[in-house]
Amino acid sequence: MKVVFIVIDTLRADHLGCYGYDLNTSPNIDKIAREGVLFERAYATDVPTQPSYTSMFTGQRGVKTGIVSHSPTEDLSPNVPYLSEILASHGYLTAAVSTLYMMRRWFARGFHYYMNPYAGKPRQLLQQVDADDINAMAIPWIRQNADKDFFIFIHYWDPHGIYMPPPKEYRYLFYRGKDPTDPNNHSLDRLKKSVLWPFYKRHLDRIREANNLAGEITDIEFVKAQYDGEIKYVDDKIGELVQLLEELGIIDETLLIITADHGESLGEHEEYFDHATVYEPVIHVPLIIRYHELPKGKRVKDLVQLIDLPYTILKLAGIPIPKEFEGRDLVPIANGEASGYDEVYSNQGLWTAKRAVITKDGWKLIKTIDPGFWECPPLELYNLVKDPSETKNLVYEEEDIVDELELKMVRWLEKELGNRPDPLRLISAAGLPPKEWVKRAAEEYIKGGGTYEEVRMKMGF
Repeated sequence: MKVVFIVIDTLRADHLGCYGYDLNTSPNIDKIAREGVLFERAYATDVPTQPSYTSMFTGQRGVKTGIVSHSPTEDLSPNVPYLSEILASHGYLTAAVSTLYMMRRWFARGFHYYMNPYAGKPRQLLQQVDADDINAMAIPWIRQNADKDFFIFIHYWDPHGIYMPPPKEYRYLFYRGKDPTDPNNHSLDRLKKSVLWPFYKRHLDRIREANNLAGEITDIEFVKAQYDGEIKYVDDKIGELVQLLEELGIIDETLLIITADHGESLGEHEEYFDHATVYEPVIHVPLIIRYHELPKGKRVKDLVQLIDLPYTILKLAGIPIPKEFEGRDLVPIANGEASGYDEVYSNQGLWTAKRAVITKDGWKLIKTIDPGFWECPPLELYNLVKDPSETKNLVYEEEDIVDELELKMVRWLEKELGNRPDPLRLISAAGLPPKEWVKRAAEEYIKGGGTYEEVRMKMGF
């Protein structure tokens, strides 16, 4: 068996055609969905980047491994079973094309070949490695090893911010406005009044410079169009990979997985151009699997999680599954022979400290431990069936459901932690990492410097 495990960083499910988006951002991914299985309700157990990828490779949630944030105090124990190590020990040739190792050393565990497109081409941000750089390494490796059983992890950073599709033809592909800098457009005014404005202004300035715009970007739709352009760009690169598998005649013996570590907020809930919460745009992720043992064109409505992926890969490879793995086999769920979860849990530990539980019948409870830079109640309850955009908090209208879900969350957490402390609370007590980032951005915002408090007062925060 060959495994091509593609993770598209920061990809919202609802910005793909196969998930109902009305723009043609993803024709190649949509085609793969028609040839395989699409899971409509897949969730990341942990966000953002580092905890999410860690959970995908360990088959365990962050509350078990301790990796819930981007804190330098976190470290993954070498005793935690790791997908690529397990595959390598059972005869699979393992490879990765990713820059994650530059963040945390454990992301290179178990790989015979770790190809880092950042090496030799220093950029300002690791996240700005482009899909062409990834394919330039992935495609020759697959071609060279097509006759072997292999596992290759391909990590595309597009469409992670800063949204700047490298080929210019993608930048206006989905923009329907006339002037991104129209002073009469006030769609970004709420962000400009936020304490986060100095931080995100730098992102917008990079987009403005990349597009040679004379004035400041005022139209949020232009920013969203850049995000969608990034999706179309990476979709084209995935098309190149699939074409290669077809040319080599190995497409039908390849387990092809496409997913995301998390999504992105584009203005929802006062969160702009980031992934700081546990609302649906962030934790609901695309998941598409193509394999000859799975049905074609199947859409699965059951709740599933990203920690199901390493479990499923090992099951299909006929490799014993470590007792520590918390996931389930997605194959019988896809074939209608088993059900998904009654409820799933998701944690956020970087910009905020939050925990969510989502039930199979569409209820969602969010518990806030640390709100970060946002004002929000300690508990939020949403009916995702009637209110998929999470606009009406039903905490005071559905007290019985709140009590039921909060009790479930408490019992689940106690089972996960045992006698260990909750790592989300530890991160919150130590101070969420972005607080220093925002402080530095604010102090740089005023020419000649100035303290954070001076900036806050001058800007009216």
